[in-house]
Amino acid sequence: MKSSRSNLRIRRAHRHGAELLILENRRVRVTIWPEHGAAILGFEDIGRKLDVMWKNPMVQPPRRTLLAQPIERNSDIYDVLDGSWFLSLPTGWFPTDYFGAPIGGHGEFRVLPFEAEILEESRERVRVKVVGKSIRTPFVMERIWELGRDSEVLGWEETLTNRSGTARPCAWLHHPAFGGALIQGAELRVPARTIATYDFNRQIGTQVKQGYRGQWPFIPELRGGGMRDCSKVPAAGSGVDHSVQMTDLSVGWGCIWNQSARRGFALRWDERFFPWAWSWARGGGHGVQSVGEDYPFWGHGHLITLQPSTSPVGPFSELVSAGQVAMVPAGGSLSTRLLSGFTDQPDDPWDLGQA
Repeated sequence: MKSSRSNLRIRRAHRHGAELLILENRRVRVTIWPEHGAAILGFEDIGRKLDVMWKNPMVQPPRRTLLAQPIERNSDIYDVLDGSWFLSLPTGWFPTDYFGAPIGGHGEFRVLPFEAEILEESRERVRVKVVGKSIRTPFVMERIWELGRDSEVLGWEETLTNRSGTARPCAWLHHPAFGGALIQGAELRVPARTIATYDFNRQIGTQVKQGYRGQWPFIPELRGGGMRDCSKVPAAGSGVDHSVQMTDLSVGWGCIWNQSARRGFALRWDERFFPWAWSWARGGGHGVQSVGEDYPFWGHGHLITLQPSTSPVGPFSELVSAGQVAMVPAGGSLSTRLLSGFTDQPDDPWDLGQA
């Protein structure tokens, strides 16, 4: 039975050929695409008519199918990168080989079909479970989402199970991309002490120093000799673009905070499980000599990400060698919990034990 006052419910919807699962109450609406990595397509503040998830204009409506074209330069990602919140697992950002299995950029789970099951739909809360079984690795991911009666915060429980008889490494990363009105003039609040970048040996375009490690939030710019404040969300059309990592976290907390609106969107995670947080920020802009002016964004894309991770950026083999991965026991599991949602308190971490 549902509460008419709180409008708490789970419903199914069809949009552009996709079968979606929607969790909502009177305050928030969360739209999930189980068949495509159980990705979150929308996370909306209903009262303000505000959706915080970025929508990639080059891949709208969202699509599952890769083009029948050569797969190069991470095109297996960009063919379907709609801007949603997906899971990068089990190998991190770089395409790689996982014990004989070829794995594309950001891993298999970002596009894996998940099966969904409604666990509870009561007056006080709704709960749904999604399960994705890897084809190229021995892993199974189970997620349970919970939304309370009048809550703006979505609770996550995640369990990764290893079906093989040997302990296996994984790089486990959440990849939410935020956009829209909330990020205009916003800042990234993260209680980190250290900022770092991976050294790509100039193989990709970048505006900030590669292979750098220093004090959050400042990093040297390659042009002009200045220090960039990476806590500031780039202005739309500015051409600013950077991808950095934060670590030495006092607590697993990050908030995209808009001071003028006194509103933000926050994540809370276990900093012992996810000791790193990645952030890719771009302003986009046409006619600006910036990263992303050409393929795949063509100047579009005003966004910022906040990505809790077990690992820093790096080829999977390097992460394994450095011990910067999570190890899933033979026939066993690893579990963690997260919270995400809208907030009026930019620096006030939620209790992970509460939804």
